[in-house]
Amino acid sequence: MAPHTPQVPRPEEGPSEEPSDAPLRPGADFAEALLHTLPGLVFVFDADDELAWWNRAVQETTGYAAQSLHGMTPPALFAESDIQPVRQVLKAVRAGTEPPTPNVSLVAEQGREIRCEFAGRPLPDGAGPTEGIVGVARKMPEGDVRERELRHERNRLAALYAGLPSPVVHYEVQGGTAIVQGVNAAFEEVFGMPEAAISGQALDAFIAPEERSGEAETLTQRAVETGSVQAEVVRETEAGLRHFQLDSVLFSGGDRPEGYAIYTDVTEQKKREQTLRDEQDALRAMYRITANQKASFAEKVQGLIDLGREYLALPYGFLTRISSGTQRIVYASGAHPLLQPGAACPLAESYCRKTVRNDGFLSVQNAAVEGWADDPSYERFELGTYIGSQILVEGELYGTFCFAASEPRETSFTERERTFVELMSRWARYELEQRRTTERLERQNERLDNFASLVTHDLRNPLNVAKGRLELAQSEDDWSHLAAVDRVLDRMDEIIEDVLALTWGGQDLDSDSLEPCALPDLAEACWSHVDMADARLQMETTATLIAEEGRLRRLLENLFRNAVDHGGDGVTIWVGRLDDGFFVEDSGAGLPEGEQEKVFEAGYSSADEGTGLGLSIVETIAEAHGWTVSATEGRDGGTRFEIRGVELGDR
Repeated sequence: MAPHTPQVPRPEEGPSEEPSDAPLRPGADFAEALLHTLPGLVFVFDADDELAWWNRAVQETTGYAAQSLHGMTPPALFAESDIQPVRQVLKAVRAGTEPPTPNVSLVAEQGREIRCEFAGRPLPDGAGPTEGIVGVARKMPEGDVRERELRHERNRLAALYAGLPSPVVHYEVQGGTAIVQGVNAAFEEVFGMPEAAISGQALDAFIAPEERSGEAETLTQRAVETGSVQAEVVRETEAGLRHFQLDSVLFSGGDRPEGYAIYTDVTEQKKREQTLRDEQDALRAMYRITANQKASFAEKVQGLIDLGREYLALPYGFLTRISSGTQRIVYASGAHPLLQPGAACPLAESYCRKTVRNDGFLSVQNAAVEGWADDPSYERFELGTYIGSQILVEGELYGTFCFAASEPRETSFTERERTFVELMSRWARYELEQRRTTERLERQNERLDNFASLVTHDLRNPLNVAKGRLELAQSEDDWSHLAAVDRVLDRMDEIIEDVLALTWGGQDLDSDSLEPCALPDLAEACWSHVDMADARLQMETTATLIAEEGRLRRLLENLFRNAVDHGGDGVTIWVGRLDDGFFVEDSGAGLPEGEQEKVFEAGYSSADEGTGLGLSIVETIAEAHGWTVSATEGRDGGTRFEIRGVELGDR
């Protein structure tokens, strides 16, 4: 308690031995002398609560001179915290009600505080100031003071802990065991134990799990030895095991120390800390997987899928490829029969269709509750939980990176979990773009090698023939050699044209270069430019393609010319529609076994004539559009070329 400074000035001289020179009543010397002999401190306050008379004990106890005491009010005489209780006594006396007898601190010289019990009584009429009040302060013995202070402190502590929102228990240490003396309302609510049921019982026996009873006893012993304990503990509550920050403080010693234990629930904080650690571990694992230069793309994807399943606690993970309305599973992990590598379904029957439409990301906590019950994708896959992010490669949709479970998820996906899946899809985009760039560079280098071969070999041979024929014509004066020179020059022109087509056809296309092209009309126009002999063209589709018309013409012409060159007279060529593209098929002899992939290599040819670049040009033009081309066996044993990944218009 801070010392109180009286509000009246004090003289320089020491305290006077004389009492107040204002008698209680003229001629009442005997009564006044009697009051001076009393051991108690007697004050007489006037109607303004100013000190009008006091006995000798007041001066002796406080050390104030008479000049200082005269006119003092309660704020100058008593400690600041006790001014109100003193005034309540004076007010009750004036009102004629039974006044309280509070314990107060009388402030003496130099701020000394003297604990007293203060009582008040009315002053009889005519015995002193009008409406005067007698105040009597009885100094409390040291033992009583200490006991009352302890009782007062206990009452303050009890009032404090009763209103705290955290569970608090008042305990007494008996034989090294914390015995409950009382608990607050929060304790009863959290631990589900009324005060009456636990008072007098061993605290830790009720709330400490059996496997932690030894730890609880150790903490109690430490509190006895050091006076306080701070520790993180696990205790059994109505809601199960919870983590608490325990703050236990003793406020009395002796044979049976007493104290208060406050349990602050930190379970949610612990969960957040664990979540943060899990996230950091997962991010480090993701970095290790993606930075492994020795691992292939497939191995990295598989590692990320397994990591995501563990981090998200979901059993299924998969990466898809979406093309022409079809979803194909490329990589997967988990036991779902429809989510295995190679499995395919219409995009309209997949969860991924909404992933693509929903700004490239979708999370579903409980599909049945969130309106998926009648959705074809829910009926097909029966996934209760789903989270997926689209993969864009060079600005175009490639597929999705997804995780799922058959059962609904208890909680919604957090922002960290959503970001985790998005990071995986962005990594996949980066890797796929890098692969495309690498493959493109490899093809360009391969073309450069082919160009060098053509220039050094294919063009040099006819050039040497032409030069030889011209020398013969000059030396022999025989102009018949010029016909052979003309044929050689035509051959060189054909080679140069194919080389230019190969270079021009491989240049990337942007969306502004594409337009709807009616496949039947374009095929008929190309057919008229082919030396077709007795060959026949049969159209089996009315499809429209989104393509660059000039390059599509060159692609069709090369396929037609290849069929005529290798199919012989009377060959029939069919052009038809695929689900995601079209085909060109002939009735010729077909490809030799194992030659399906080699036919697209620059310089490959099974005929004596030609540059061997025709089908290489076809592949280059297809790749520039983002299509794929493959060769397989057709009807009647002929050759069939399938171009897929094509954006189709009307049928």
